[in-house]
Amino acid sequence: MADATQPLKTYRGNCHCGAFVYEVELPEIKAVSACNCSICTKKGYLWVKPSEIKVVKGDEDALTGYTFGSKTFYHKFCPTCATPLLARGAGMLVVNARSIQGFNPWEMEIGAFNGEALGSPYEPPKHIGPEPTADVENAKIYHGGCHCGAVTLALKSAPLDKNFPSRIVECLCSICVRNGYTWIYPPAEAVVIQGGENFGRYRMGQHAFEKTFCKVCGVNFGNEAAAISEEKLAALSPHTRAYHEMAKTLGTMNLKVLNGVDFAEVKEAKREVDQVNAEPKYVNP
Repeated sequence: MADATQPLKTYRGNCHCGAFVYEVELPEIKAVSACNCSICTKKGYLWVKPSEIKVVKGDEDALTGYTFGSKTFYHKFCPTCATPLLARGAGMLVVNARSIQGFNPWEMEIGAFNGEALGSPYEPPKHIGPEPTADVENAKIYHGGCHCGAVTLALKSAPLDKNFPSRIVECLCSICVRNGYTWIYPPAEAVVIQGGENFGRYRMGQHAFEKTFCKVCGVNFGNEAAAISEEKLAALSPHTRAYHEMAKTLGTMNLKVLNGVDFAEVKEAKREVDQVNAEPKYVNP
């Protein structure tokens, strides 16, 4: 967390779609807190603790609230783009630093908080659907899902450890920073999703892809090729058009939705990609 003895700066933040814009006063942010509890892990929260929040646009009551366990804290996210924004409870306000404009998690000192030790142990919802049938060498079956259990999945994959042979990507683009994605790209037939009717879907930029998330708890899942007209497809850049076609064959997913993965070990295999200048350029509200 930031040092409250230092001079305060005004930071502006927002969800990705711009429906909710806020300002907070904090000492210069050089360190953030990462909690290892179930919800913080799935959402990739990086916390800072202002004394109050000033809403510049939108209404905090219009955000989707999610609570669980002892129902002490309410976690609030944008119902349109699923950006996790803040949590309130026990007389405390914490803000997800990822939603602050210009925030770069790769430049931060990240402190650890053992929230997993608080309250009753979290029981991940069980996946009761079919298992993937893909032919994967040296495969393991991983289960996962959102936090509330409205959506679950099964993945057939090479072991997710430091020797994982395929791409694992985090980037600094406007949506990936805010929503805390860590991407993996299994073939579509290696992924089975149950409860997809509970997905919210968000399109941005050229509207060629849909980011999926649980409408109940806001956990971010995947990136799917959107159904678009031939006219809109032809208007895409050659690179985007090629990736749109390839995305139809992939089950692109956020690694954070999976249970039983040692993220510290997987991080050794992670490829970090700076996409902050990708076109069309995102403009902060």
